[in-house]
Formats: sequence, C-alpha cells, structure tokens
Amino acid sequence: MRRLALVALVTLACGPIAAHAQTLALAYKSGDAYKYAISSVSNTSVDLSGITIPVKLEMSGGETVKVTSVGPDGTADVSIDLSNVVIKTTTGQTTSTATGTQVPTIAMKIAADGRVLSVNGTALGGNPLTMFSGGGGFISAVLPDKAVAVGDTWSKDFDQANPMGTGKIHITNMSKYLRDESVKGISAAVVQTSSNGTLDITFDMSKAMAGSSSSSSTVLPPGLFQSMSIKGLVTADTTSWVDPAGHRVLKSHKTGKTNLTMAFGSMSTPPPVPGLTSPISVKGDETTDLTPA
Repeated sequence: MRRLALVALVTLACGPIAAHAQTLALAYKSGDAYKYAISSVSNTSVDLSGITIPVKLEMSGGETVKVTSVGPDGTADVSIDLSNVVIKTTTGQTTSTATGTQVPTIAMKIAADGRVLSVNGTALGGNPLTMFSGGGGFISAVLPDKAVAVGDTWSKDFDQANPMGTGKIHITNMSKYLRDESVKGISAAVVQTSSNGTLDITFDMSKAMAGSSSSSSTVLPPGLFQSMSIKGLVTADTTSWVDPAGHRVLKSHKTGKTNLTMAFGSMSTPPPVPGLTSPISVKGDETTDLTPA
C-alpha cells in the first residue's frame, strides 16, 4: 500500500505522461521503388442537354511508384506505372470490361508533406483532384511540418493556378493524427485529412491543346469551342498509414465527392457534338484504396 501511495503521489506531481511526438514527413530517395495494389470505384452523373447519363467506373491493378529525383526541399519526382489493369465501365444499361489496358506512365511531383504538386506537368492534378490524374496515382493525407503526437491536428490552405487559362483552385485541408496501427509488422501513424477544393477556372482550349508544359497556344480546328469553364466543389477524406521510420506511405484510403458545372464559350454553330449545349452538370463520388503489394 505504501508503494502504491508513493506511485500515486509521483504521478500527481509530474502530471500525465506526454504522448510521443514524431516526424511524419516523407523522405524519398532517388531510385526508391514501391509496389502497391490499387482499386477504385467512381459513380458519376452527367446532366447533358437535359439528359442525365449515369457512369460507373471500376478500376483495379498493380502500381509501381519509382522515385526519379528529389529536390533540396524534399519534393520528389516520381513515375507511376500500372500493370494488370482491369477497367469495368457501366454507362446507363451498358457494361463493358477491358483487361490488360495499357495506361501511359504518370509523372507526379510530390511534396514532403504528401501533397501532389503536379500531374503530368500541370498543377491541376493536386489533392483532392484525382479527377485530373487520368487514373491511378499517389494518394496521401496532408502531413505536418513538425513533429506530432496522437491526437494532434493541423491545417493547410493553398491555391493552385490554372496554367492553361484563368482562375484558380482554392484548397483547404484539416488533418489529425488518429492513432498508431501495425501494417505488415510496421508501426504506422494513421493520419486523416479532410479536404475541400473550390474551383473557378476557365481553360483556353488553344493552350490546352498545345500542352500544359508549353506557354504558347495552337490554332484550333474548325468546329471546336474556344474555352471551357468549370465551377464547383470537390471534397475528399483521405486516411494514410505512414511509416515514421521509413518516411513513406504504406497504404491509403480515400473517398471523395464532386459537384461541378461546366460551360463552353464561343461554341460553333452547329456545335462540335450534335445536341450539345451548356452548362453541363457533373456530380459524383469516388472511393480509392492503395494497399501494399
């Protein structure tokens, strides 16, 4: 009893034991390669000229992430290759399945805090906008800039410019270190990020067709619209299991919703697609999992 009383007094005097803080930033090295299995399901409803078209897309396959270079600030250039891809598409009542689909290599620039800074050379691919990534990719919660412990929270807001026209995307992120959990024998930090992206951008189609890496524009062929505007909201909840010792993402789970309106400017008469008028409403939801292979 005397020993228990002494322990109680010491505990009261010292207060609660502080949670262990650790750094969760990514620290990739050139030449690193990681293999994952990726699966994704999206449901999109397109309201086109008064007709609603439901589209469901299911994709699965293997994914290899290779680090090609790393900058002084920890930003990594990576190439992503998909293999054994199976894509099932359902449009209305029609379903088709494609296997062995060849997906071009995806180039991404990833910050040390897990944010996707660009996809295939354009900044419009960043979190939470996987709609621009072309399928597959890197998924991560937004990580803190300092050491954190279980229960800590942090926020990050940023803007993404539109290199192919005007306007910007404003993104807010709220993150929390939820818990520690074992993933294949590794004690991983589980981090969740809730993201909101507000879009108000207009694409100059001549610049878009010239390529996002080019500052020049190209002459559009007859019959195409000159510009396309997109307004709306994209939200996402991303949970990532991060290896604090290896400073890499072990796996991620992401859900997202899209509510956008698209409009075309200076459309030709007749329109390039018969019956096509604007605006067009696009609403959808997405679930994507990236797991260790």
